[in-house]
Amino acid sequence: MSRFSRRLHWQAGLASLSAVVALTGVTPTAAAAEPAPDFDATPPQAGTPFYAEQQLATNGEGGFPNYRIPALTITNGGDILASYDGRPTSMDAPGPNSIVQRRSTDGGTTWGEPTFVHKGKVEAPIEGYSDPSYIVDRHTGDIFNFHVKSFDKGFGGSQAGVDPDNRNALHAEVSVSRDDGRTWEHEVITADITTDLGWRSRFAAAGRGIQLKYGEHAGRLIQQFTIINAAGAFQAMSVYSDDHGKSWKAGKPVGVGMDENKTVELSDGRVMLNSRDSQRSGYRKVAISEDGGVTYGEVTIDRELPDPTNNASIVRAYPNAPKGSDRAKVLLFSNAGSTSQRANGTIRMSFDDGETWPVSRVFQPGGMAYSTLATLPNGNMGLLYEPGGGNAGIRFAQFNLAWLNGVAAPVTASGASLERGTTQSFELTVTNQSGSTLHVQDLALTVPAGWSYDLTAPDRILPDASATVKTTLTAPASARGGAYPVIATLTDAKGHTSKSTLTVQVPKTEDELTPGRILVTGGKLTNPQTDGYQVGDELAFTYTVTNLSDAATTVAPSGNLEDFDPATAARNCRWRGLAADASYTCTTPYHVVTQEDLTAGHFTPRSSWTSTSGNTVTAVEHTGERINLG
Repeated sequence: MSRFSRRLHWQAGLASLSAVVALTGVTPTAAAAEPAPDFDATPPQAGTPFYAEQQLATNGEGGFPNYRIPALTITNGGDILASYDGRPTSMDAPGPNSIVQRRSTDGGTTWGEPTFVHKGKVEAPIEGYSDPSYIVDRHTGDIFNFHVKSFDKGFGGSQAGVDPDNRNALHAEVSVSRDDGRTWEHEVITADITTDLGWRSRFAAAGRGIQLKYGEHAGRLIQQFTIINAAGAFQAMSVYSDDHGKSWKAGKPVGVGMDENKTVELSDGRVMLNSRDSQRSGYRKVAISEDGGVTYGEVTIDRELPDPTNNASIVRAYPNAPKGSDRAKVLLFSNAGSTSQRANGTIRMSFDDGETWPVSRVFQPGGMAYSTLATLPNGNMGLLYEPGGGNAGIRFAQFNLAWLNGVAAPVTASGASLERGTTQSFELTVTNQSGSTLHVQDLALTVPAGWSYDLTAPDRILPDASATVKTTLTAPASARGGAYPVIATLTDAKGHTSKSTLTVQVPKTEDELTPGRILVTGGKLTNPQTDGYQVGDELAFTYTVTNLSDAATTVAPSGNLEDFDPATAARNCRWRGLAADASYTCTTPYHVVTQEDLTAGHFTPRSSWTSTSGNTVTAVEHTGERINLG
């Protein structure tokens, strides 16, 4: 939609409103100040545990071989809208993709036929639309769907430029619907949100944006973007509107190594940014804005939120809750709860504005990639996600907070550290945020292999009170230096659980501090056969690589395996920018059994791993287990 047609729409709206004012005496400001209510979750104590899901899009059906990138929202009228990429070539931008949408008018039980927010052009010159994200303006009812518009370049290959006809730039487009998502008008806003012409790429983070409810910026619409700046760094940025979508402005980019990111309004009106980490720390990055998303403070790593460099979702469970109330502090978060793989789909719950995340439950133990949360009109939570790690279409789930089976009792520890080969004491703090007396049945720690601990769990903790738990922890002499996650699991008398991730530091040796130092483990056969092997059989292997140093490094292997070496295969075990103390697991390598292998009677995977950190290059040789083929 052009700016001219948008002005006509708003002028017509104001003319109609003026007529209303003349008849009723209601001022335009007062009329615009009453937004439609949002939808709150049902409190866990008021429901019976419930979880159900259904497939919305299956690869190869409905006209597209591949579906990806879920977005989810609820209209003011209570309809559920789900949108996602329909990919005719199974590729991201600049593929000729379309934004597909389905609607449910009965709370997610049934869904209408697919329609299009914006349909791509598959014939040259191609156009593609990818990575949808919704915002609903509760004041006007307008629905916005942000996405990229691509011609010839994707995110990484985009060049600087804001001309909407520039086919070498990746463009930002927003589509708006004024009839509950049934019809759409489109506008490219690349020039509006590119405040530095040196930026060469940008895209809206898929899923959902937000509308602020508190303070001087109440009513502001915020959509998160990732940009590549002139120096080539990935940064996060809020794009916002204070005039109900008539115009969009860009805030100040924040951080480096940022990626797809989301925001949530906290109970005091601050805005929390939660970002995927393109530097691959294995966890989420977090920053806080004091000015409604225009600028953000220091970026930190939240080690309670493991993440394999993936998109995620963060929302308020009770978006209508009054500012500063306990319910306004309750957040929900969904992602692939792993530091290295797009798997282990997990829902987490916080009761203190994201300071701690004591409640969690896995909804998809296998492959799971992107996900988006929304509170539904029936009090359940809606979850639109990608099963199979992003290769199995789009799935919609509903669950209630009772299903999480959690208790609001985070366990924390500050400054936990111990030398390898020693036993040291420190204190855990258990805080009862549940609002009633907490009767503790058990408190246990999950520690690394070879470690041990001792503690005595508290008996009961009064509401809003804390208990101190004296704990001893022993690390073996063989432990390497670095940050270790220790999981504290508290179980109450009703069997509800709280899980908290504590970080324990083991000081590094001088050798471990050498840039680029890595540890390679694995090389074990993952698909052994019990009835022998023959020519053509595939032997599959898995490797895990850990960066032992305090500087990011890039790892590239070579060896006698397929889908392993970046010099010979597109699918391989290379990892660019592996963060300090971070790990990754590679599952692509395999070997095809040959006649020579059968004659020898065995095969052994051998590899060399080159780690490059700055000007320092190191190599690690690795020999996997010998596979007897006879």
